[in-house]
Amino acid sequence: MPSLPSDHSRSLELRRSYYPFLLGFMAISLQILILREFEASLLANELVYGFVLAFWLLGSSLGSWLVKKNIPARFSPSGLYYSVLILFVILLAWLRFFRPLAGYLPAEAAGFLPVLMISFLISIFLSFPLGALFVANVHWSDGQLLRVYQLESLGSAAGGLVVYLFLIPYFSNWQAAAVVMLLISVTMALVSSSWKTRATGFFVCLLALSLWLFDFPSQKVTWQPFELLASRDSIYSRLQVIKSEEQYSFYSNSLLVFNYPDPQLAEDSVCFSVLQRPQAKNILLIGGGLNGSLELLLASPEVEVDYVELDPEIIELTGHYLSQAAAVLTDPRITTYIEDGRHFIRRTDHRYEVIISNLPEPSSAQINRFYTVEFFALVKEKLLPDGVFSFIVPSSENYISSEQAELLASLYYSLKSIFSIVRVIPGDSNIFLASEGPIDDSDEVLSQRWQQTELKTVFFRPEFLRSRLNPAKKQYLMDSIRAVERPRLNYDNHPISYFFSAVLWSKQFRGPELKVLSQLNKIRTFWLFDFPLIILLLTMLILSLKKKASAAIYLLPLWLMGFTTMVTEVGLILAFQSKLGFIYARISLLFTMFMFGLYLGSKLAQKLKRTDSLKLLMAIQAGLVLLLVLSRLALSSEIEAIYYFLLLMMGVLGGAIFSTSNVLLLNLRASYGLGYALDLFGSFLGALLASSIFIPLLGLNLLFLLLIIMNSFGLLYLLVMNFSK
Repeated sequence: MPSLPSDHSRSLELRRSYYPFLLGFMAISLQILILREFEASLLANELVYGFVLAFWLLGSSLGSWLVKKNIPARFSPSGLYYSVLILFVILLAWLRFFRPLAGYLPAEAAGFLPVLMISFLISIFLSFPLGALFVANVHWSDGQLLRVYQLESLGSAAGGLVVYLFLIPYFSNWQAAAVVMLLISVTMALVSSSWKTRATGFFVCLLALSLWLFDFPSQKVTWQPFELLASRDSIYSRLQVIKSEEQYSFYSNSLLVFNYPDPQLAEDSVCFSVLQRPQAKNILLIGGGLNGSLELLLASPEVEVDYVELDPEIIELTGHYLSQAAAVLTDPRITTYIEDGRHFIRRTDHRYEVIISNLPEPSSAQINRFYTVEFFALVKEKLLPDGVFSFIVPSSENYISSEQAELLASLYYSLKSIFSIVRVIPGDSNIFLASEGPIDDSDEVLSQRWQQTELKTVFFRPEFLRSRLNPAKKQYLMDSIRAVERPRLNYDNHPISYFFSAVLWSKQFRGPELKVLSQLNKIRTFWLFDFPLIILLLTMLILSLKKKASAAIYLLPLWLMGFTTMVTEVGLILAFQSKLGFIYARISLLFTMFMFGLYLGSKLAQKLKRTDSLKLLMAIQAGLVLLLVLSRLALSSEIEAIYYFLLLMMGVLGGAIFSTSNVLLLNLRASYGLGYALDLFGSFLGALLASSIFIPLLGLNLLFLLLIIMNSFGLLYLLVMNFSK
């Protein structure tokens, strides 16, 4: 191919192949890196994941719809792509520096509304030009919509795979961003003979180098006035070590893992449970052992401890900066397991006298999975008949708000549904104790037992117990819990506790988001389940009465497909997180499977082009209903491969519906961007409603039942259309 003077005169084959593929590769890579930075920098949970995805889809929808056919010929494809990369760097830096610029302290949670606005702005700014570029690529390819869609989907799958296999395991998030930018810049420079393109590419390479060099220095700035000693992006989270005077603090995604020394928290997490069974020899500790908890557990020379820690990087960092704290792991009485605590409980054959969960509060689905009915049932199976289980939840000793009471009630009654006896110790940290045997929470009994042990404690003493276990304090706490009229249990597939945590989060700032979340908590099932079905049925009825075929008739199945696939994707991601717990490491692979499915589905539908398009659409819709049924049945599975398969097949059906619907739309002379925009708009609504309302309030089981019914109505609608045709 001869070298040509500018991007505008490059061959059609280049525009038809390279640029659509690059669009998908870039879009998915930037999206994953933005999501990971959100989680690491802003204590974002799965609610924020959903918002970022939703606004990203909204921006792409607006970009593809507004651009339509207005693509000025003077626009350089490479220039547009480079502009997106430059914008990405600016937004990535803004995301990291937002908290200090907004006046938040290091590791302090930003308000729900500011985080919502950030997710909106960043997602819209990046996704709008990407949506516009999709339509631009269609025009540069002489209207070959399906070909561009397939190449974009294939590029997305390739981008997700590259991020998963080569970037996440070996680089920090900013370093991974730098590698992506370098890769894109170099390839564009190679395929272009324009000196402007190459000069711009050189500038973008310098920006990428800046990201790489200023990764750690930028983090040090965000942690001032504290001293940031180390930062590592493991496959599970961003780990950071902070020093403040003589105290070391270890954070995971800006969430405190443990302080050292922190004798009060260590004593709280260990002593109350151990003193229930002072003669215990077999103890399991899940997480948080390096804050001094393990030393306390080894007070008795006969005790043996199984210690479970998810991330080996935490142990490595502790050993580097706190060799004394990490030295306890060399004790022969301790067996350390590097794996997920829930997986360990499920697979181990050991049974314990005491099991202690020493993990953060349930502010995300990843942590919430250790506070559900299903997890409590697993724990009970691994306890000896009169064994004791305990965990800690931050609270308040003197005032428990209604929002805090709802969270505590959810956890209390979830625990009570599994264990016969449950006690809650009041304080700034509420200690939950559960057993099938006796539990003593009197200060006299526990003080006597403490004196008979070899526990070397600083705070945990008789005078402390008299204050902590004051009958009036215990009564106030239990009255607050029992005052909740309709306490809701916390399940894997209905993670209501992390919704309550979001309400508590918003309460700190007393903004309008608190009112919104509080009202959502009161909403009835009718408005979430029955009302959407009524609206959908009325819409289908109106469209069915149309005598003449129009684009509007085929837009509904396309919208429903976008809505369904995205709700399903968000739902399966949450189920994956609830059951397996490492979405930070697997998010790119999950996206890859879905995007590759879109490519396969579109190609399959294209090969079946001789088939009547409406009948093909009906067959695909029927397959979608079947897949939703299978997905609902698989929601409780802990087999990782099942989630990849379901997302792959959902992508296949989504891509097939997109291709088939757009063939019908284009036959009716609809614009190129209309079908794509409506698909994305449906996906936007799906991601927004699923993450903010449907999943926390309906739960996954009811939500998937809603999808099954909605898509069954969609199949009925297509049958009516076929009959009328």
